[in-house]
Amino acid sequence: MKRDRVQLGRRYKAIVNPMDIQTSSAVFWTCLKAVSIWLLSVLLAVPEAIFSQVVSMQGHRDYTNVTFVNCVPYPLSNPMHPKIHSVMIFLVYFLVPLTIISVYYYHIARTLIKSAHDMPGEVSEHTKRQMETRKRLAKIVLVFVGLFALCWFPNHVLYMYRSFHYQQMDLSLAHLIITLLARVLSFSSSCVNPFALYLLSESFRRHFNSQLRCVQDSPPERHASYMHSTSHIRLTSIKKTTPTAAIVTPAANGSANRQEVAL
Repeated sequence: MKRDRVQLGRRYKAIVNPMDIQTSSAVFWTCLKAVSIWLLSVLLAVPEAIFSQVVSMQGHRDYTNVTFVNCVPYPLSNPMHPKIHSVMIFLVYFLVPLTIISVYYYHIARTLIKSAHDMPGEVSEHTKRQMETRKRLAKIVLVFVGLFALCWFPNHVLYMYRSFHYQQMDLSLAHLIITLLARVLSFSSSCVNPFALYLLSESFRRHFNSQLRCVQDSPPERHASYMHSTSHIRLTSIKKTTPTAAIVTPAANGSANRQEVAL
């Protein structure tokens, strides 16, 4: 989750205000923010490390009461402790991050859509493709927000349910399966974005398939690949006249050819 927040900041800066990432001070502030996130995460985990304890709890399975041993990350001296803990976990680990990424991704999507409508010049086929690409990217970043909520919400709901009913745990097979699925969904949050990109982005899907086939390039293709790898890639501001990524390649006469690339 911490890595996703850092990547979100990079995406936001690269799209909304890309020129800032080229300054030396921006690198320092990015590193400082990343270290601050890690330190805050460690501090938030300290109370659980201190108050976690192994206790015997009662549960029911097949209409019979059973006793089992469980590790709880809060003291049981007060019945309000489990409820407070689950609510704080829901706020700090789900609701606050969801609000932050929603705001950032909203600004990213709005910037992409606005830049698509503000493209100068005549509406050519190339311009239309650029507009459609940016609108599609806006939809993709909004899908990322939905995937985050979908992956983490079931696990937090189940944890709150168990915390409010911790004295009688449900040990049925159905509850176990639901808990397992919710846990798998929460862990899959770190790897579902590439699958979403593959389904929604034609460019990503095309390049991924070309790498997956592992076909040896012909000599002309290898030459083109070398020229592409040695090209100078730079970002132009979305708030400028042409808000796209550009690849500048050397031409035969020593000049430079500029070519826009769909992200």
